[in-house]
Amino acid sequence: MITATLVAVFFGLIVLGAPIAVALGSSVLVSAWAFSPIPLPIVGQKVFSNLDHFTLMAVPFFFFAAALMEQGGLVRRLIDFANSMVGHWRGGLGVTSVLTCTFFAAISGSSPATVAAVGGVMYPALLKEGYTKNYAMGALCTAGSIGILIPPSIPMILFGFVTETSITRLFIAGIVPGIIYALGMMVMASFLARREAIPPRPRADWGERMTYLRRAAPALSLPLIIIVGIYGFPAFDVGVLSFEGGAIFTPTEASMVAASLALVIGLFVYRELSVMSAIRTIVSTAPAVGMIFFIATNALLFAFFLTKIGVPQAISTALVELGLPKWAFLLMVNLILMVIGFFLEGVPVILMFIPVLFPAAQAMGIDPVHFGIIVIVNIELALVTPPVGLNLFVGSSVSGMPVFDVFRAALPWMLVTLIVLLLVTYVPAISLFLPNLMFG
Repeated sequence: MITATLVAVFFGLIVLGAPIAVALGSSVLVSAWAFSPIPLPIVGQKVFSNLDHFTLMAVPFFFFAAALMEQGGLVRRLIDFANSMVGHWRGGLGVTSVLTCTFFAAISGSSPATVAAVGGVMYPALLKEGYTKNYAMGALCTAGSIGILIPPSIPMILFGFVTETSITRLFIAGIVPGIIYALGMMVMASFLARREAIPPRPRADWGERMTYLRRAAPALSLPLIIIVGIYGFPAFDVGVLSFEGGAIFTPTEASMVAASLALVIGLFVYRELSVMSAIRTIVSTAPAVGMIFFIATNALLFAFFLTKIGVPQAISTALVELGLPKWAFLLMVNLILMVIGFFLEGVPVILMFIPVLFPAAQAMGIDPVHFGIIVIVNIELALVTPPVGLNLFVGSSVSGMPVFDVFRAALPWMLVTLIVLLLVTYVPAISLFLPNLMFG
């Protein structure tokens, strides 16, 4: 009866048009008041404790880093460098879009931010070169999904927070799948450009490439600093300088470093940011950060309530008792997450449903890091599927195309996402090779 009331109130409020965060929190309050499985004062304490975590501080700082990169001139220089390297390929500007999304993903941790930042520059450039609207928008929306697979990744941070899985291991596990995804998108960019008979651009000489590399070097240094800082640096002893080896900072501290460096580069290196424009950028980003925290707080409260009334344990037991082989269980998880992804954004998917599915995955003997990467790729797919795919709405805002037209444009490119999903699901070594190599 408690579970039925919880679900009925939640979906009832959704049907009435309430924001998902309000529906989550209100359904818990109504159920707690009606059946008293937990005292109402505990609900208030839980709301506060959900936000009182060092790990969650990474979310706003990665958002700020992405916004400051866009406004500070870093994105344009990354695009110029990528274009000098691969722009002469068949579909070179499409490949440039993918490569730039990969560079940007290694700093921002957010897929919609990647689409907005890279799309704002690349979309008009692609149209000017003769690419169709469908090609341009399909490339940017789906390539932007790399933003949550290439580390750092905000959804990975949330998954690690919810499941108590090492975020550092999750980050490094995303590198190989992210590279495979990027390469697949580059192949698709070239293939579709060939079908549209897009002529190749002139090849940049090495002098031009070095010029663009020097200009992009400060921007390119950001992902390098983050990677070295999180994953560690070899021990050295040179004169008065010595280092025992190992990580320099945590993923949360890395987000602060990324935001600080993006600010410094924009203000003092490229000089395209002023103090006032930096403040305006941070202020304009704050609502998106607030939205994530509002959803996170109520979704974690919802998950806590489900745990208290025994729903995850019951579902986990039921799934295990079905006697499914591991491959069938993983297929079922993918199908569940795909369906959920049609209606919910990545953040509530992780915060609401992973506490339910994760115990069953553990009982089946599935590695938590491997399971995390499967979840992230499913969220990549959800980002480009209607009716709530965030990348579709960002792409629509950038291009002026209707959301459903953006989805149709993304369909051929989504084949790459599906292939990567199958690979990471059934070839665990793709995700686990690097973490096992580095951490044993």
